Amino acid sequence: MLAEAKIFLDRWHGYMKKPDPALLDGLLAENASISSPAYFKPKQSKAYVAAILTAVNEGFEDFRYTKEWVDGREMILEFEARIGDTQLKGIDRITVDGEGRLQHIEVLIRPLNGLIALADHVKACLAKEAA
Repeated sequence: MLAEAKIFLDRWHGYMKKPDPALLDGLLAENASISSPAYFKPKQSKAYVAAILTAVNEGFEDFRYTKEWVDGREMILEFEARIGDTQLKGIDRITVDGEGRLQHIEVLIRPLNGLIALADHVKACLAKEAA
């Protein structure tokens, strides 16, 4: 495993266990982007990616990673979680830069009702933040 992938994964797992905005800021590259299952085109902005990841972490219950694949600076992290009574499974496909910071994350989630529950939660969080 490349050093930058290992550094990122160690820090990422620490953040996921104890979500702290200060930790997240250090994990994201300045040009970080996200491909969400709710939108066709990726969104690029460190602040936007941070807001989305923060909202997602606030909504997830019983979150746990179940598998991990790493190839160079690319990784796939399979997870399970719950939003209220809705169980979901998904993957985070992450690319890190040479500094070990998240450059891009693509999130895939199933089943559809899990995706809808998560999208509704994130939308409510972002609306509250904008108010």
